[in-house]
Amino acid sequence: MNKEELHTFVETYHPNICQIVAYKSGKKVYSDCWNEYKPEDCTHIMSATKSIIALLIGIALDKGQIKSIDDKVLEYFPDYKVKRGEKTIYDVTIKHLLTMRAPYKGKGDPWTKVCSSDN
Repeated sequence: MNKEELHTFVETYHPNICQIVAYKSGKKVYSDCWNEYKPEDCTHIMSATKSIIALLIGIALDKGQIKSIDDKVLEYFPDYKVKRGEKTIYDVTIKHLLTMRAPYKGKGDPWTKVCSSDN
């Protein structure tokens, strides 16, 4: 499939896709936009983040930068200041985060703040 065919395929069968960018060896090898998006536009990627984080955790495990997914998350953030009365956070492991089963009760819906962040 060439670039024009890919563009038409995405436009026809995947109307929710707004951008695709591919890099190889640090160089951009493909970039395209749909639905009036421009390369500098941002969008909410929601669940795609989970897959990317899982891949990065796998790479970190392979390189020995993370010992085990059973490690406590706070071991990797020694400067994090735990709020008074916050106890459950000490038990959260990388595996909890990867499986979306962290034993940590959040308050409210963070998406408005997360999705409107410049970061």
